[in-house]
Amino acid sequence: MGRRIAAALLALSTAAPAAALEVQGSAAVGSEQRPVTLRLDCEPKTGIAAVLTIARFEGLPFDFDAFEGPTGSTAPLTELRVSNAAGVRTTRARASGAVAVDPSTSFVFTVAPTRRGEAPLREVALALAEPGAKLIWSQSAVKKGATPLLATISIPEDRNAALRTTLGPCLQGF
Repeated sequence: MGRRIAAALLALSTAAPAAALEVQGSAAVGSEQRPVTLRLDCEPKTGIAAVLTIARFEGLPFDFDAFEGPTGSTAPLTELRVSNAAGVRTTRARASGAVAVDPSTSFVFTVAPTRRGEAPLREVALALAEPGAKLIWSQSAVKKGATPLLATISIPEDRNAALRTTLGPCLQGF
């Protein structure tokens, strides 16, 4: 049994680490605005995840509670739209939500790889790696007719190479 645990720990320690890249942007709900950070994670065994952190989310007219925790909405209420010189790519996805641990004044939406081996963020990631890319993360509210949260993130051209390097292992074979 001890050998199995040691082998498992060795496998974990030698696995390729997840790579991540962060970019700043802004989010708005109606006329209220807040800074955001988009983090794109690549874990070669599971795929690409997008994490949107909204700073100082309290006071925004949006029902964040509807997305939080295991009872949060699982509806595909997230639209990710990337525009660049080649055109526009859009995908819909499910986002889970949580109040950030540190700082606790932030709220985090996460779009993670699906369990069925689908790659909902593959096309978005490919488009983001192109020069002049801009992402609009539209988070619809659970309640129909409520104002969505719209986050806008422009990828600086000097970050395109870093983005391709970070996400490359998750895009191999596509």
